[in-house]
Amino acid sequence: MSQSAGFSSDHIPDISDYSPEKWTIKFVNEGAANLVFEVRLPPSPPSTTGSHRNGHSDIFQGKLLRVPKAGAKTFPYPELQQYWDSTITPLFPPENLVQHQLVKLGQSPSKVISLLDDLLIKEEPGRRKDFRGTRVLPNAQYGMLIEDMRSRNPSDLFVEFKPKWLSPSPSQRTRCRNCAREAYRDHLDPSHHKAHRLGILCPLDFVACQSNPGSLDNVLKHIAPTSASPTQRDQLTNWLKTNGLLPLLQQAQAKYDPSLGVNLELAMTLRDCSLFLRISSLGDGTGQPRIEAKLADLDKKNAAKKKHHWEELERNLVEGGFYEGKETPREETNCLLERIKRN
Repeated sequence: MSQSAGFSSDHIPDISDYSPEKWTIKFVNEGAANLVFEVRLPPSPPSTTGSHRNGHSDIFQGKLLRVPKAGAKTFPYPELQQYWDSTITPLFPPENLVQHQLVKLGQSPSKVISLLDDLLIKEEPGRRKDFRGTRVLPNAQYGMLIEDMRSRNPSDLFVEFKPKWLSPSPSQRTRCRNCAREAYRDHLDPSHHKAHRLGILCPLDFVACQSNPGSLDNVLKHIAPTSASPTQRDQLTNWLKTNGLLPLLQQAQAKYDPSLGVNLELAMTLRDCSLFLRISSLGDGTGQPRIEAKLADLDKKNAAKKKHHWEELERNLVEGGFYEGKETPREETNCLLERIKRN
């Protein structure tokens, strides 16, 4: 896929200027399309003011390095950044988005890519089996520095979950889209135990928990870490009951519902994002928020590639009666809409 017209790299920092041979690198995570690393620069010599080239004291401070994976059929990073700037950022307050910055990886062959690949080889035994052997895209010109939302100290609490489909489509009656899809999956694989079907969290509970104690209990059961202290659990509970971010995401999903045929790429992007919560252990007066809530994984979807799959799945859900619980044999789910109907 080609770079967007009019793109200029003149003001994009090049991280290869920061002496890659002196970096301390740690492998953090990976998905089907991207790899994420933590990069630490060596301490500044005592004789300097602490600034590095290009006027940055530490370009990696508070950020993680994300790079494209070889073989992934995704959009180039400059196009993802432009999509983020033009389409995603107008939808949410900046404090509710995991920020990222486009960076250059240096001239090809890149020292940066070689270092990252060397680390991947060392990390191979601990990687997911289906990801082993994959490396950084060899000719990648760009990476991204993404805001690091992990715990800042051992007593912080980090929570990550996918809100999924918070707003039922107009065609939905007895089940939400997510629970209908789960019922369809179990219908295709009858070996799944009933406990699996009933253990899936209905995403409608995320918004309903602001007024429904049962939904609140369901959400806490699924996302509250066992390591949470009573105070942190209370803070998480209060956030779930009062936050404005999940209702805002719900409104955006409803506006760009795929059934309306408006901006399919954005519709599916909004339904596959992640939400990061960091509950800080720092006390009041530190200048740090007690709870930070930010959306991530909002990359542009390749609608041309996935449209047929999306349409086929939707057709199967509708024609198979999975939205209304009329499939044969019927699969029991824990969908909020089904629970309301039973009561």
